[in-house]
Amino acid sequence: MIMADHIVTESELVLPALWLMNRKTDGFIETSELIRELTNIIQPIGIDAEILDGRNDTYFSQKVRNLKSHKTFERNGYATDVLNGFRITEIGRMIISAKGEAIAHLISSDYNYADVLHGSEELLNTVPARPVIPLDEIVREGRVQTGNRKVYERSQRLRLAAIDNYMHDGKLYCDCCGFEFSAFYGNRYGVSCIEIHHIKPLFMYEDDDIIRTVEQCLPNLIPVCPNCHRVIHKNHIGIDELPVFKQTIQHVHV
Repeated sequence: MIMADHIVTESELVLPALWLMNRKTDGFIETSELIRELTNIIQPIGIDAEILDGRNDTYFSQKVRNLKSHKTFERNGYATDVLNGFRITEIGRMIISAKGEAIAHLISSDYNYADVLHGSEELLNTVPARPVIPLDEIVREGRVQTGNRKVYERSQRLRLAAIDNYMHDGKLYCDCCGFEFSAFYGNRYGVSCIEIHHIKPLFMYEDDDIIRTVEQCLPNLIPVCPNCHRVIHKNHIGIDELPVFKQTIQHVHV
């Protein structure tokens, strides 16, 4: 069950929804069934369990319906909108396949969404790793392939290149708050915990098919801790607001 003071967000519904679609032979699930299954899994309480004025929907079920009206799955290439429901895409199945252990924990009987999914955006936005490529190899960051479905290409090499670019004396700090994992958790537990944020969201590249090298992509990537990463996405902090956000939290910690 979710924490009493945690209001489930629309983005947090994506992963368990994909998990439910993936269980279907044809990958299709009706919206009504999705609402029912997600309610059983997440067990919304508080405001989420309240009925909307003049409606039969709870705040929670309306958030599930918003996945369709806001085109949350299509925008990210995870699933397509089908009449009365959704159908998972290949990229959605890849995410479920690659994140099986984490998803199994999420769907456990003691489901605690706030604790488990504090870095959910990074989990969802990370396409399974591709073979390592040379630094000067050309990549298409965020390029959308067209066909039966849209697939966002996201090279694992970009993450490795970004880490290498920002690491100093073996230390890798959150570019926003300055947190350094190994300093707090030690080298045994603090390695490879940093997340990489795309300053320019991938969906903004839909009409941008410009080929760029890894080095040219680096200015669009910054290392961030899961907390800052979650806050950035939850508050939709964009390119222009990011410097203000960084200055604000750094001032708070002075």
